[in-house]
Parts: sequence; structure tokens; C-alpha cells
Amino acid sequence: MRALFLIVLAAGVAGGLRSTPRTRYQGMMLNARTLGAEELRGETARDPTLQRYVEQHGRPDFIYLGQPTDVELIYVRPDSRLVHFHRSEPDAPSTTSELSPLPLEVTNMLETDLRPGTAGDIRERSGLPLASCWTVEIRGGKCRTCCKTRSACSTDCGK
Repeated sequence: MRALFLIVLAAGVAGGLRSTPRTRYQGMMLNARTLGAEELRGETARDPTLQRYVEQHGRPDFIYLGQPTDVELIYVRPDSRLVHFHRSEPDAPSTTSELSPLPLEVTNMLETDLRPGTAGDIRERSGLPLASCWTVEIRGGKCRTCCKTRSACSTDCGK
């Protein structure tokens, strides 16, 4: 009986965070060629600024879905840049900010890729902290993203 209670409790807690299609991958760093491809299509359909950017610069290698107002596209090769799209509210057009080259804190969170020149997570081998954080300047403030793992990230934007 106790085991059943714990299973029901765990399912209830886990269901609230990522229970809708729009929040299913929130807080996760996704490979844009695999699992993140569908999310990239959805974000480009919702945000004309993001759509124009992808049309002009090509498909990113990774997509990070922060809060409903924040998306980051990560280009590993050949440009080494992160593009942060910030909206004042979930369905408003976004403004963009870029970090280039990619900070080590970002590359540590990327899935290891077998293509040449793609970094993997070096935190454990190097003694770096297990949380990776980076900050992007946005109009009127800053957005700070921190990740413990590729599926446990959060973004906070403010002045």
C-alpha cells in the first residue's frame, strides 16, 4: 500500500511541470536534429523573429527551451554562437541577443556529438563545478541560465 502511494505521489508531482505540449521540454537542452526538431518547428511557427533568424542563419545544432518567454538556439559549427530570444510575454514577438564564441559553460551542457569538433561534457574530468551558468544581455536587463544537467535547466530574466 505504501509503495502504491509513493508511485501515485511521484506521478502527481512529475505531471505538473511538463504536462502540456508547450511545456513538455521546458528547461531542457535538445539536439535540434533529433528530439528538438519538432520543438524548433513549433517555436519558428510561434515567433516570426525566431523564424526569420533560422531562415537567414540555418538550422541550429541545439535548442534550449527556457521559460515560455525565452528560447536559446545554439550553433556549434562553424559559428560557435548562442542566440537568446526573449519575449515580453509568451506570444509576443521576441528580441535577440548573441553570445559568441560559445562559453565553456554552454558547451559543457551539449550532448556529445560524434561529428568532428563538437565538445562533450568535461566538468567531471576538469574539476569544474557541476552546475553550468551563463548570462545574456537583453534589452532592459539580463537573462541568466543555469543547468545541472541537459534536462534540468532554468532561466531567470530581470534587470
